Amino acid sequence: MRCTAVVAAMVLGACLVAAPASAADTSAEVRPVSSVDLHRYQGRWVQVAAIPQPFQAHCVRNDNAVYTLLPDGQVEVVNGCTRADGVTSSLEGRARRTDPASTAKLQVSFVRTADGWSFDKPGTYWVIGLDRDYRWAVVGAPGRRTGFVISRTPAPSRKDVLGMTKALLRNGYNLCDFRITAQDGGAAQAGPLCSAHL
Repeated sequence: MRCTAVVAAMVLGACLVAAPASAADTSAEVRPVSSVDLHRYQGRWVQVAAIPQPFQAHCVRNDNAVYTLLPDGQVEVVNGCTRADGVTSSLEGRARRTDPASTAKLQVSFVRTADGWSFDKPGTYWVIGLDRDYRWAVVGAPGRRTGFVISRTPAPSRKDVLGMTKALLRNGYNLCDFRITAQDGGAAQAGPLCSAHL
């Protein structure tokens, strides 16, 4: 894919270069990766960018998730972030496989949060992009109403950022639907993932 526009954001010290949001093939299906090694996937991830979600409305920076594989095969999920008042907020849940043939298709149910959030309806969590060394991942769902770009570090390399962007475009996502997440040690401020003129 030829890169034709410079996204107007500095992502964690690396200039994000991507094709215009219009280059996304919106007729493409959202497709999970072929497989995910859940043992390797567990651990802490930081959010690089995401389509804003209601449960994150109080978060101003440092959105992250910690995944722990449980003996029954489910995954414990603990989402955290920093609020405007400097307090750390958390949201706890469980993820389970929805397709016995795929480790990339999960459903996440949040069960408890210090802020009083709870969700009865499971959310779709498909891993649609994944670095071979598990340095970054892109999560989406059919309908493209949710999307998360996560990394093991708040400052992913330019090569990793390009890989993340290609995964979004390959699955028909519009980069302008995403906002960069402010992270200590990473992006100083939140902002649109695409440039204002796209």
